[in-house]
Amino acid sequence: MYNTLGVEVKFTNSGIQLKSKPTTCNYFEFDFVNCPDLAQTIAVTLVAKNIPFRLTGLDNLSIKETDRIQALITEFQKMGITIKKESNSCISWIGNETMQISNDLVIETYHDHRMALAFAPLVIKTKRIKIIDPYVVSKSYPSYWDDLREVGFEITEE
Repeated sequence: MYNTLGVEVKFTNSGIQLKSKPTTCNYFEFDFVNCPDLAQTIAVTLVAKNIPFRLTGLDNLSIKETDRIQALITEFQKMGITIKKESNSCISWIGNETMQISNDLVIETYHDHRMALAFAPLVIKTKRIKIIDPYVVSKSYPSYWDDLREVGFEITEE
């Protein structure tokens, strides 16, 4: 999926390398029925890269740690992005808005590790982002913040 979105992924003996590259993807549609937990991260990437989308197969996202569909909608609204909920299993964005990101952007995790994991990389565009309840990532990726530090992200605690 990420190759299509302009992110080259290489697996090496020591880990993974990510590299941004041009993309010709003007619209992204995917059925996440077999991998719904990837939808949040893909949605954030698509908005950051300004690629309109329609994501389906999200039936169980509303019954996870939080209502992940509503959480995405709410957090994107903070940035001037309107994600449309077409049904309990589908969200879309027509791509007619540009992210409006302030230096005091605060992302609520709703006690959901995937919210923190999905939105943290936005710092590449924003230069600063505040994540509420950042240690929620310990559920699935306890070393996430340390790993980001290791590759050059500056992370501070308040």
